[in-house]
Order: sequence, then structure tokens, then C-alpha cells
Amino acid sequence: MTEHPEGAKRFLISSPPLIAWERRVATLHVAFYVAALLSVIAGCAKSSPEPVETKRLPVVAVVRPERTSLYWTIRQPGSIEAFEEAPILPKISGYVEEWKVDIGDQVRKGQLLATLWVPESAANLRQKEAAVNRDEVQILLARTALQAAEANVAKSEASLRLAEAGLVRAESNAARWRSQYRRDAQLVRNGSISMVDFEVTTDQYQTATAAKVESVARVAAAKAALTESKAQRDKSAAEVRLAEANLRASQADRDAAAALLHYARIEAPFDGVITRRTISRGDFVQPPATAPQEPLYVLHRRDLMRVFVDVPESDAVWVQEGAPARIRVPILQDREFDGKVRRVSYALKRQTRTLRAEIDLPNPDDLLRSGMYAYAAIQVERSNTLTLPASAISTQGDVNEGYQDYCFLWENGKVRRTPIKIGSRGEGRVEVLKKRNQGGDWEDFTGAEMVVEKGLSALSDGQEAILAADKK
Repeated sequence: MTEHPEGAKRFLISSPPLIAWERRVATLHVAFYVAALLSVIAGCAKSSPEPVETKRLPVVAVVRPERTSLYWTIRQPGSIEAFEEAPILPKISGYVEEWKVDIGDQVRKGQLLATLWVPESAANLRQKEAAVNRDEVQILLARTALQAAEANVAKSEASLRLAEAGLVRAESNAARWRSQYRRDAQLVRNGSISMVDFEVTTDQYQTATAAKVESVARVAAAKAALTESKAQRDKSAAEVRLAEANLRASQADRDAAAALLHYARIEAPFDGVITRRTISRGDFVQPPATAPQEPLYVLHRRDLMRVFVDVPESDAVWVQEGAPARIRVPILQDREFDGKVRRVSYALKRQTRTLRAEIDLPNPDDLLRSGMYAYAAIQVERSNTLTLPASAISTQGDVNEGYQDYCFLWENGKVRRTPIKIGSRGEGRVEVLKKRNQGGDWEDFTGAEMVVEKGLSALSDGQEAILAADKK
């Protein structure tokens, strides 16, 4: 490129076309700055200072604690079991002679399941029956002897009455001759009768007196005989009672032997289904001693089932007999059954701190089987309980530091974060027990408190708030 001398540069700068262009650029710059300035002035003229906006207070809805019935559902897994389950064991020792049923068989109460061969028990029963026959004969003999003794008593009583009648006659005769003797003795002294006549009277008097003495002796003998016959009768009566007692004892022995032999017949204690058989013909079986023994059969009742549910300690005291329950059985495609709690164990298991509740379920379709898994939902109700909506209560804390329930009380235009103690939780409501006052002490809820119903996370302790009912 050819360099221009300094004079040429001045020529170029001072040339008329360049001066005109620079003037136009300068004019445009001035116009731009003027327009910008006017824009700023116009904006300032249009914007006027606005007043500072007033801070808006939160609007809260409040509720008061109410005494209501508290409802909630206890959901726990359970196990379905037969209403009755009987492991059938032998009462006596013997050999299995025959078994009649097998697993899966439906049986009726009293139906024969198996028989045992017990020859010594059969022989013992025959011996007891012979003893009963012997004692029955002894009773017949004793009763016959008693009849004879009673007849002898009657005979002795008749003999006594005869002797007593003879004594009366002898006394009368003796009295007559005694009187005659005295009269004749006076007559003899007077010479009115002869000595021979007096001697006859004396002889008659002595004879009558002797007859009287003899009659007295006969009466005494008759009384002794009566006493003896009565004693014999009493003895015979005692022998009858003894024979009867012996018969009852022998009959009891016979019945015991018969009952023991009856145990050779293994019978079903109730209607049900056989779920287990462990015997075969020829097996020697015996009653269980101290150690557990394998049962001959296991029988389950099938028309009625029981669902066992272990209720946690927190809900244990509120589960009562008659509480409605709904049972879901997953293996039956989540089929549900309605039932009620029929029995509740009074004590909790120490290991798990749970309460056993039993729910009865009819099983007409035979779908429920022992050992099935189930899921129970038990409805619980508590009446006359001071509660708040669940939305009015929040919980803060963690596992390490612990948890604290609280609510917000609206007092004098402000909300106060208040720690509380709660009880049972129901469906949408929670039982409230205590609240902590500003002095730090716990006190009961009165029901007059104004508790913020919801939106607790947006509030802070001591914050001013407007009641929803007061909002204009």
C-alpha cells in the first residue's frame, strides 16, 4: 500500500464530503440523546409514588374440642383355624385291629374310626359281670333272710301279746283266790267252814299264785324272744344293705371295665374332616405318658372357622366382644367375609405385648381351610370422647429425640403453638387429653379452646391471625 504524505492526510480530512458526513453523524447523535432524555422525563412525569402496601395477616378457621364417638379400624394379619381341632389319642393299650377312615373323609359325631384288639380288657369285663351276678344273688338271699326275720318278729310279738294276756288272766285268778283265801281263813276261825274246805281254798290260792308267776316269766321270755327276733331282723336288713352296696360296687367295676373296653372303639367326637392318619393294622398303640405322642387321627371341624388376630397393646383395651370385623383372604382372590369378634383373651402375651382376639366365620361353602392367611379389619368405637379433627394436630420430632404432638390455639388475635398429649386416633378425629399452658404445666382440655383447624405448617408461634368468621 502506498503511504500518503502528511499533507495528503490533511487534505483528505479537510475535504468537503467528509465534513458533511461528520456533521450528519453529529446531528443524529444529538437527536438520539435528546429523545432519550425526553423519554426519561416523560417516564418520570407519568410515575407517581404509590403508597406502601399493608402487610396481609393469615386467615384461620378454628374449631373447639367436641365429645363424640371415636371410630377407627384395627388392621392386623390373622390366621384361619378350625373352630375345633382334636388330636385323637388312645385311652388304652392295644393293637390296631382295623381302621375305617382316611385323610379327607367327612365323618359324623360318634362314627367309628378304628378298633383296637384288647383281649385282657374283655376278660376283665367278663370277670366284673360275673361279680355283678354273684352280688345280685347275695341280695336275693339277704332279702329272703330279712323277710324271715320280719316274720319271726311278728311271731314274737304275737307270743308276747299271748303271754301278756295269760298274765292278766293269771293275775285276775290269783286275786280272786287271794280274796277267797282271806275270807275262808276268817270263816275257819269262826267255825263257819271246815278245815277241809279251807285247805281246798288254800291250795287253789297257791296254784293261782304260781300260775301268775309263771305268766310273768312267760311274758319276760316273750319279750326276750321279740328282742332277739328284732335284732335278727335288723341284722338281715343290714345284710341286705351290704349286699346292695356290694352290688353297686361290682356294677361300678363292671361299668368301668366296660367303659375302658369301649375305648377300643375309636370314635369321632364331633362332625368334621380327617386331616391326618398315622396308624395301620397291627400297630401297637398306648395312652400318652409324659412325653407328647403322635395322634392316631387329627379331626377338624369344618362348618365353623375361627380367625386368630393379635391386637397391639395400644388398641388392646378397646377391642370388645361383638366388634364388627371384615376378613380378607388373599388366596381366595381377596374375597372378604363379614364377622364379629366373639372372644377376647383378657391377658396380653408377654413376648409380643399383643391381645388374642377370635372372630368366628361360618364356612358353608367349605372354602376356608385351617392354616390360611387372612387380613382382619376390626371396627372399634369409643363413645363420649373429647376429640379434635386430625387436621388440627401435627407431630414434630424424630426417632432419636422423640415425637411431640402440638396444635395452634387462637388467643387474643394471635396463634400459640401448644404441645398436647393425645390418645386414640380415629377416622378423621383424634382424642385429646392434655395441653401445656404458658407456665409449662399440663392441664386438661376444657372444650372451650379455639384450635386452628388446618394449615398448621404456614403458621408460627405468636403470629397474628384473623378468624375466618371475622374476615370482611
